[in-house]
Amino acid sequence: MGIRMTGIASGLDTEAIVGALMSAQSLKKTKLVKSRTKLEWTQTKWDELNTKLKNLYNNYVTKMRLASSYSTKKATVSDPTKASVTASNGAVNGSYSLEIQHIATTQYLSGGKIGAASGSDKLSDIDPSLVNKEIEVKVGDKTTKITITADMTLDGFASELRSAGLNASYDTTQKRFFISSKESGVENAFSITSSGLTGEEISGREAIYNAVGYSEMSSANKKKVDEAMSALRTSPVGSDAYNSALDSISKAVYDTKEAAAEEAAKTYVKAKLYSENYDTYKAEAEDELRSQFYDDDGNLKGNYASGDFEMAVAAKAAEKTEAFVNKQISTDDQTKLDIDAAKYAGKSEADINALSEEAKKKYYGTGEGGALEIKAFDGTSAYTQDSIKNDISASVQNYASITDRNSALASSALSSLGLADISVAPDGTVTTSGKPEGMALVEASDSKVLLNGAELTSSTSTVSANGLSIELTGLTTSTGPITFSVSNDVESVYNSVKSFLKEYNSIMKEMQELYGAESAKGYEPLTSAEKKELSDDEVEEWEKKIKGSLLRNDSTLNGIISSMRSAMMSQVTYDGKTYSLASFGIMTSTDYTEGGLLHIYGDTDDAVYADQDDKLKKALEDDPEAVMNVLSDIFENLRSTMSQKMAGSKTSSAMTFYNDITMKEQIDSYKKDISKWEEKLAAMEDAYYKKFSRMEAAMAKLQSQQSNLAGLFGNG
Repeated sequence: MGIRMTGIASGLDTEAIVGALMSAQSLKKTKLVKSRTKLEWTQTKWDELNTKLKNLYNNYVTKMRLASSYSTKKATVSDPTKASVTASNGAVNGSYSLEIQHIATTQYLSGGKIGAASGSDKLSDIDPSLVNKEIEVKVGDKTTKITITADMTLDGFASELRSAGLNASYDTTQKRFFISSKESGVENAFSITSSGLTGEEISGREAIYNAVGYSEMSSANKKKVDEAMSALRTSPVGSDAYNSALDSISKAVYDTKEAAAEEAAKTYVKAKLYSENYDTYKAEAEDELRSQFYDDDGNLKGNYASGDFEMAVAAKAAEKTEAFVNKQISTDDQTKLDIDAAKYAGKSEADINALSEEAKKKYYGTGEGGALEIKAFDGTSAYTQDSIKNDISASVQNYASITDRNSALASSALSSLGLADISVAPDGTVTTSGKPEGMALVEASDSKVLLNGAELTSSTSTVSANGLSIELTGLTTSTGPITFSVSNDVESVYNSVKSFLKEYNSIMKEMQELYGAESAKGYEPLTSAEKKELSDDEVEEWEKKIKGSLLRNDSTLNGIISSMRSAMMSQVTYDGKTYSLASFGIMTSTDYTEGGLLHIYGDTDDAVYADQDDKLKKALEDDPEAVMNVLSDIFENLRSTMSQKMAGSKTSSAMTFYNDITMKEQIDSYKKDISKWEEKLAAMEDAYYKKFSRMEAAMAKLQSQQSNLAGLFGNG
């Protein structure tokens, strides 16, 4: 909207006149805005109320309908310093005798001091004979073999122990290893044993590893080969175990070579695609970027330096070519692999062909030095798993035939590291050999108790039996057995009912106050102009009056109140008798103004009814089954009622007690109508100004003519 020069000729306050005219026209829009605001406030009020109802439903009603909510047990221990007992609903009431003979321990090994100072020191520097030694770690049913390499460090060895399932670290201050089980109990005890390799074994091992290309294998295939090599150490040539190990090694080699061949093929295809299309996309990039870097006279723009254009073109071309190649190869299962743009960008056809030849020599040809034949580049098969087996069988047989496997070499392996060979029998008995000075071992053990004379064990400090969870904290060997009793937890159930009623009464009171609120007739949301005429406190009080009456006489709200109250007043039959909440002293007040809020007669926290007989507590003590069945049925009635009220429909979302969908649609409709009125009013205002502008123009012309005439008469 431009600057409006009004009233110059006429002397009229045009803006004031238009403003007055528009004020009358804006009444319809203002009414819509106020209606929308009121509806939005109503939506907010319902959202708040809906949240409280859902919380009541989720946190109380759904739980109180379950029989387990009324079967809570408690345990009282004669000496809490020795044990704590938790009783589940299934625990049997009564008195128990408990004798704690042992509490589960975790196996813990503190190594002897060694000469190393740093965790980065190599084991081979500590003792060169450690190289190629094997350390076998057993944790429960898991067995892991660790081969000490020339480059393995102290921290690296600790890491291998952790991978085997232990807690392990090398302490540079104490210069020793600290190793422990991750869990307590005999079933989690660990053993560490070592075995040495003779020179003949080492040579045979290296011959096989070189022949099968061990260094180029994946971790999974290396693991297969390592497991097969372990089996070969104890398997006679020709035995089933020997043949199985040979097959396993052959399969690992076949899989490795085949994967390498596929990788080479994909790399070659991608490189060819990249090379063949790079120049095309480079030309496109030059066309796209030239105007960004150069002006019409061919001079560099701004602060661009020489070479910036070429760098930008290369990057753009690489991006475009890569996108093209990836799109092409995505349609071919044989070439699905991300391309390395930097590696092939700008390479010539000769470069690509050279790369291809190198790949073929490495992965596809017959090779030299007895290398295995593998798949030819044209796709024909030049090798099989059987051919691999034939090629490596001699090396494998030589290794399996070695008889001088000197396990006596092993003792120095662990002692050099401040450790010892540790073996654990199924019953937890520990045997050590080669124990170095300063090493200390805490053996793993199970917890053992006598519960009412019956021996129970556990791998942890917690013993569970028949609904009881007993946390052991001290032995009774010097004090004699302790006792504990299990009984119904009346207070817990009583407090659960009491907590529910507090929440129920709170929300029922709020809903009743909202439904019976005073009328706010004559009060409407204030416009910005109207708010300026009032103080902040007056505005707040005005809006509070409106918001408090939004749900007055609301039929949906009344339906919720009535149905919930009806469910809580329902009667149920148990064991041939009819019960209600009143049967257990849960009554409405004699004060009718409360609107049916519920009280527990005899509740010491209820100032009005504390002096009444506490029927609920007495019933929980004398007949807990009746209380459980009756209350769970009543709360199920309430759950069903509330569930029906918040079922989803065309007008409301699931878990919603009011018509939120309809309300949102109405608000959106108001917004559209207001927008249309704003456009209409803007057009109307422009029309008024145009009319006044035309009037001003006409009056200015008339004044000009009058001035001319006056001038003529004056000159005469």
